[in-house]
Amino acid sequence: MTVSAKKLREAGSPKPVAGRVYRRLSMAHALIAIVVILAFVLNLLVLSDRGATTLVAIAQRPIPAGSPLEPAAVRLVSVDSSFEGLPSLLRSEDLDRYDGWLLKRSIPTGAVVGTADLVEPTAGEGLRVMSLPVAVEHAAGGGLGPGDRVDVISVVDGVARFVALDLEVAAVADGSSGAIGSSSQYHVVVAVDAAQALSLAGALDEGSMEIIRSTGAAGMTSESGDGG
Repeated sequence: MTVSAKKLREAGSPKPVAGRVYRRLSMAHALIAIVVILAFVLNLLVLSDRGATTLVAIAQRPIPAGSPLEPAAVRLVSVDSSFEGLPSLLRSEDLDRYDGWLLKRSIPTGAVVGTADLVEPTAGEGLRVMSLPVAVEHAAGGGLGPGDRVDVISVVDGVARFVALDLEVAAVADGSSGAIGSSSQYHVVVAVDAAQALSLAGALDEGSMEIIRSTGAAGMTSESGDGG
């Protein structure tokens, strides 16, 4: 004889505990959800840290040695902030500080600009700097370097004359990158006063110039030439 479900309940059979099971399952799911969310947040933080970038300057167009740095000559690109060489590059926050500084070397289009590529626009008290483009064979064979002293000669109609004496070399750069147009082109950046700048500008316009290293040489007087 089959006992009905009603009689079994009346006999003291326990009722289903669905409410308690549901609560246990709900808390377990909540804990799993919290763990998943925390893992996602931590992973997001790690990825965002790895993806941190810094803006650095690259040449928008060829920039010849000796020319001043101008904002229009560069554009900014993103570089991984963990890059070891980042401190040597010109960053976006450095642009104001280096605005107007002179390039010591030619920068081809797309090349990065480094802070070591720049020289201050003034070389000392009361002095300016000026870039002298000249072929390597007319600039001590390309052996000049910052700190050297040089004399500059101009030849006009077969007559040679000194146009500047005992100038300090602030920077030197060759044009082998091709940005200037000749592999033998060379730029010597020198410190000058106003009169020397005018004399050198005239010599450049005449198209003939010879730069001689005079480091350690005996000084010359105005009787030896026209240079200052």
